[in-house]
Amino acid sequence: MLRKLALLALPFIVWPLVEVFLLPMNFFTFRIWETISVNTMRVMPGPFYPNVHMKMVEEGELAPRTPYAQKRLVEWYTDPYGYRNRDTKSEVLLIGDSNITGAKLSQEETLAEVLEEHLNMDVYSFAPATMNRFLATGRFQKTPPRMVIVSSIERRIPGLPAIGANGFNSELRDFTGSLIANSPVLTSMTVTLDRITKLGLYHRTMANLQRYFGEKSYISYNNEFFIEGEIANQDLSEAEIERIADVLEGYKEALAERGIHFMFLPIPNKENIYYQLLPSQKKPNFLPRLMAKLRERNVDYVNTQTTFEELYQKKQVPLYPADDAHWNEVAVKVAANLVARHVTVALGGEVQNQNDKHLVKHNIN
Repeated sequence: MLRKLALLALPFIVWPLVEVFLLPMNFFTFRIWETISVNTMRVMPGPFYPNVHMKMVEEGELAPRTPYAQKRLVEWYTDPYGYRNRDTKSEVLLIGDSNITGAKLSQEETLAEVLEEHLNMDVYSFAPATMNRFLATGRFQKTPPRMVIVSSIERRIPGLPAIGANGFNSELRDFTGSLIANSPVLTSMTVTLDRITKLGLYHRTMANLQRYFGEKSYISYNNEFFIEGEIANQDLSEAEIERIADVLEGYKEALAERGIHFMFLPIPNKENIYYQLLPSQKKPNFLPRLMAKLRERNVDYVNTQTTFEELYQKKQVPLYPADDAHWNEVAVKVAANLVARHVTVALGGEVQNQNDKHLVKHNIN
């Protein structure tokens, strides 16, 4: 009986090892994010495997492996800490979500790299991550950046954690992550163990079955795909706006105590800028209301909302991929111009902005 049970279990034991040691890392994935993201080994220093250089033809997150997918060749680099950077220098540091990481963008198209060209300063992408993770990370305490820019896609702004939330977890992750980052052996072991737990064939098979039986992972209007649809443009109460402003003001104060400038970069939802494609055609007002509160509190922010609206609604410039909810390379260039101007003023120096004469480059016109 034991022998039969062992034979029955053998394929389930051997196959994950085949995936890790024989097949290409991206054999069952549709984009690099899933390929190199940390799955279960949360003791690692960053969200991705460190010291990776990879190229891959990717598809958008909303309709992968469907007729609606738009394929695109992208390139990724990760640093020794598992963040998407070519090096670890950080005069200006970006904290944010997958938009700052650069989902469906090639390395040179990420906000960190485009902004670095504009400013002639070292810009570091600390994403996905939170302010509390930054404050608990020892390497930034030893060599702090001159400015921290916290960014968030609109739909996740209400969930930004206040200073001190989950602080212990961030400190513990910094401790274990530092040990692993400084040991090639530990790094190799944890990456290997994490890859074993991913079960790529299983997850791809389940996704294919779900699509075959009609389960959609996307919302579609007028040949554009959305992650939330109408829900994304719901109204927030005045009390909720005040609470969010409190959180962002807390970020400013925590950084000011350390002599670091703070700036907030909200990124509008695709549903926000493309609201006329939705059934209700309801124009959202969350970001304008929040920015008004931040202005009252003297919290520095970058208004991408107005510029994005003008480009899309007046010039019909696409700012998001049709099959994805993240911003595209054009939106990143526009945001980088706006951010560079604010950084120049905030730091009070002559920061070179190579594209200051024109807000929109020739390929946007």
